[in-house]
Amino acid sequence: MMVEFLLNCLSFIQERVRDGFEVGICTIEPIPVEKRDRQRAYGVVKLAYNEEDNTHYAMKILSKKKLIRRGGFARRPPPRGKKLNKVPKSPLERVYQEIAILKKLDHPNIVKLIEVLDDPNSDNLYMVFELVEKGPVLEVPADKPLTEELAWCYFRDMLLGIEYLHYQKIVHRDIKPSNLLLAEDGHVKIADLGVCDSFEGYDAMLSDTVGTPAFMAPETLNETTTSRGKALDVWAMGITLFCFLFGKVPFEDEFIMGLHTKIKSQTVYFQKSKTQFFQNLLLSSVTLPHAFSYVFVPSPWGSED
Repeated sequence: MMVEFLLNCLSFIQERVRDGFEVGICTIEPIPVEKRDRQRAYGVVKLAYNEEDNTHYAMKILSKKKLIRRGGFARRPPPRGKKLNKVPKSPLERVYQEIAILKKLDHPNIVKLIEVLDDPNSDNLYMVFELVEKGPVLEVPADKPLTEELAWCYFRDMLLGIEYLHYQKIVHRDIKPSNLLLAEDGHVKIADLGVCDSFEGYDAMLSDTVGTPAFMAPETLNETTTSRGKALDVWAMGITLFCFLFGKVPFEDEFIMGLHTKIKSQTVYFQKSKTQFFQNLLLSSVTLPHAFSYVFVPSPWGSED
């Protein structure tokens, strides 16, 4: 049923260039800007409706040619020092890796990939996701941060999703508020595994730098060492919690190198206006060593109502 729906969408998309239209059992229209995570130069997300199951989906449409061209100049030069970088994946390789990983995931706090259509004779690659209706949990900077109660609810859902990913031997590498989508029932789902990595053994040992600069951990900015993947996710969770509570990131700078310097040399400062519970939670995830020996274990953090 889903494949037939996709084929109907595909044939119509190839014939029309208008943003909103109907054909047979499917309707395609742009997702409102306020509900998009972001629109990249090589892809777009549209709202799709399947009349057979009366369900809306989020359809990501990617241009393989643009991804390949982007890969030609997106590779970083090797770093100085003793840090040995593996060859970075191209954007198209990242997309195929994301698809392979998403296909094996099934968790209420992870956005579910429903179907993929990749015609070798077509430039477009189509990824159909469940629609998470309310979009990102918070836009940063925010004039009105979340209440502690709401911050805790969202943090707990994020924690459960990350715990599941780590159990599946996957590190997300780009946790931030805009990658946490709010469903109609009020629960949070983790989205955008475009820079994630899978690993074997206890943890991922990473030597490349990906993700969003303001959410990067200090050790990932050190060009002479490798980083533990789980710890990077924990740090990003702490920065995300900071955003929930204060409406901004803890480190800001006009220039990227200045931002890196602050992350590596400064400690996270916050007004002690929050409860002791949240102060402890913040300090445990964004102070060094924040999680070098980190492993998820049952605790009151994951079960408090």
